[in-house]
Amino acid sequence: MSTLVRWNPAFRVRPWQRVAARHFGALAPHWDSRVAMPLDIEENEDNFIVKASVPGFTPEDLRIEVEDGVLTIRAEHASEDEQEREGWHLRERYSGAVERRLRLGKDVNSEAIDAELEHGVLTLTLTKVEQAKPKLIKVKVK
Repeated sequence: MSTLVRWNPAFRVRPWQRVAARHFGALAPHWDSRVAMPLDIEENEDNFIVKASVPGFTPEDLRIEVEDGVLTIRAEHASEDEQEREGWHLRERYSGAVERRLRLGKDVNSEAIDAELEHGVLTLTLTKVEQAKPKLIKVKVK
């Protein structure tokens, strides 16, 4: 299966991102890497668990949706002071939106996704469909 990935000139410098995108089905983020939303993805017998770092965002700032087999996590908030003013020496805290997209496999039930936010970490639990869960076959003794 091939994945469409937005061209990023930094990929020439960081080939490991191409490998990760190819193997995990992650769509390349379209924002500057300085404000990217880092993810951890793990799998157990019943679920996929996605953890996204979204420090400073509230549940109202987050939008999670599934469309055409793509999970989109979007976090957006406005700056405390959008207007230019004198006196600033440094402004690095990000305001605006960040978004991350993941292509879901056929083994994910898109109707059964749970989302929790705690201490700046968004945890999504994606339930596997019954067919994707491993089946234990018992060996009988004769």
